[in-house]
Amino acid sequence: MTLHVGEDLFSNVIAVSLLSLFITALVHSYHLYSLRQKDFDDFDLALDVAERLRGSILAVGDGLPGLIEISQCRLENFAKILAVQRIKMRVEIRTLDGKLLQYSGPGPDALSCYLSPATNVSLPVAVVCDNRGAKLCELVVHVWRD
Repeated sequence: MTLHVGEDLFSNVIAVSLLSLFITALVHSYHLYSLRQKDFDDFDLALDVAERLRGSILAVGDGLPGLIEISQCRLENFAKILAVQRIKMRVEIRTLDGKLLQYSGPGPDALSCYLSPATNVSLPVAVVCDNRGAKLCELVVHVWRD
């Protein structure tokens, strides 16, 4: 059996095409995996920040889980700690009907949202009022990397 130049060239083109297709599929699947992993890491970071705010930074000294008092100073100090790690945050405290009670921190600018979109988490909290009562609210934390 003898092979001619045309048959060798055709078989080489087929082999290179199949190899290129396999490499492209492999690169694409790794890219999708890395995007999912980044999304998971960003959500985990946002959840950690929100739970730390609810559990220790804004928590009332009574040790009751989810009972917080609004403190702009504590939020600013915690934002400075996160800024050292190049993490920015915006905190909103909303009532259950959507009314904004308090917010802290700037929102993400358009360029940082394009490069590293903000991830947000909302947790239920009870905010201590002046007359020692508590109001059910929602703690919304937006986190993004600088």
